[in-house]
Amino acid sequence: MSTAEAVQSSAKGLSVRDYIDALVNIIRSPAGFYAETRQEEGYRKPATFLCISAVFFATVSMSYFYDNSATMGFIYLANALFMPILAAVFTFILVGMTPGTRATFPQIFSVYAYASGAVMVVSWIPALGTVFELLRAALVTVGLVKACGMGWIRSLCCVALTAVLLLCFFWSLAPVLIDIKTMLSSL
Repeated sequence: MSTAEAVQSSAKGLSVRDYIDALVNIIRSPAGFYAETRQEEGYRKPATFLCISAVFFATVSMSYFYDNSATMGFIYLANALFMPILAAVFTFILVGMTPGTRATFPQIFSVYAYASGAVMVVSWIPALGTVFELLRAALVTVGLVKACGMGWIRSLCCVALTAVLLLCFFWSLAPVLIDIKTMLSSL
């Protein structure tokens, strides 16, 4: 494929075949997949991949666990879309604080979007949730090394610190949400 064809292909977005190919390739060979995505620019393909996987995850979770509750489906969808973005923001901040690596936000977002999207397809199964969170962390680690040019140790540290920051963020947000819920229920 020539460079012009690649640019036209990336401008079109993500077809069903591209989605399935990306899903298979990220599971089959994460290092090779992320090495190829290093040249991608923009948010369209990774965001589309994440959206398709998030819709599938929310739909299956909603129908399997909550008897087709649209409210819970929306919450699952929002969570599936918001968490990879928040994790990418935290990782981007951490990468910016460490000398030596200059990864762009689109590169880091791409890593999280592809890793999260690949894991979401199967992580709705109750017994596999924890195992697939570890797989997601491994995929992100490989992605940061191959797509962003980070070292293995730095990549592992960024993934671990991002997990800690996410936990601290939501633990600190919980009391605020409880107060808001109390305030809204008293109206």
